[in-house]
Amino acid sequence: MPLNADYILSREFAPVESVVTDRDVMFYALSIGLGRDPMDLWDLRYVFEKDLKVFPTMPLVIGHPGNWMTDPETGITRTMVVHGAQRLTTLRDLPVGATVITTNRVSQIWDKGDKGAVMDLVRETIDKATGALIARSESSVFCRADGGFGGPQGESHVFEPVPDRAADRSVEMPTDPNTALIYRLNNDRNPLHAEPAFAAKAGFARPILHGLATYGVAAVAVAKTFPERAITSFEARFSKPVLPGETIAVDLWDEDGAVAFRARVGDKVVLDRGRAILA
Repeated sequence: MPLNADYILSREFAPVESVVTDRDVMFYALSIGLGRDPMDLWDLRYVFEKDLKVFPTMPLVIGHPGNWMTDPETGITRTMVVHGAQRLTTLRDLPVGATVITTNRVSQIWDKGDKGAVMDLVRETIDKATGALIARSESSVFCRADGGFGGPQGESHVFEPVPDRAADRSVEMPTDPNTALIYRLNNDRNPLHAEPAFAAKAGFARPILHGLATYGVAAVAVAKTFPERAITSFEARFSKPVLPGETIAVDLWDEDGAVAFRARVGDKVVLDRGRAILA
């Protein structure tokens, strides 16, 4: 059946209540490459309970709405869904031990014809005790087999290209062969990242790394390069998948209070049009 945009857009997701435990905070940090050097004191504050801090991209793994795309009424071809782009705006620090409420919704769906369909999803993380908005996530999901359903073509968010000059610096970030198996325990158990047969159906030779894991690794590269500053906004488009065990090189350009970035494996660009706002 074709993608059922009306059904998807009218879907109501129950708010998700979560407790930000120190274990979850440390596990997330380890899953995106922090703590590889146990003597690195900057890393240690994210992976050790003494004076523990939450890494700013952690709201992306809190309050997952579940495997709703497997509902046959959506018309989504689940094996052909990939993450297209991600924006995260952080308004305040996520406190360790806090109880948070997460809301999810599909804000719009664009019909790209034979190229597929693009769904824009919004997730907000709210401090239950104060009602304060902590973070807002805006994701674009590419349903590669589900275009042509008769919806509007639409206009997607514009991601500015990186500067047309050599990067000011480049940071190499290793991953491990089991990084996807570890990262998926952050409430993202898509079999694309674990099951070889499922990955093959999606057209991949082996399970790939989560796009949000690559995104988190890039955020670590930016944060470690500017250790005295805080990431308040982080966005990028996903270009190509990373295979667990590959080394990700993050190219950085300084831009008047912001950092443009691109991530690659060798010459293969895996994240493009990246931009981080620092406070």
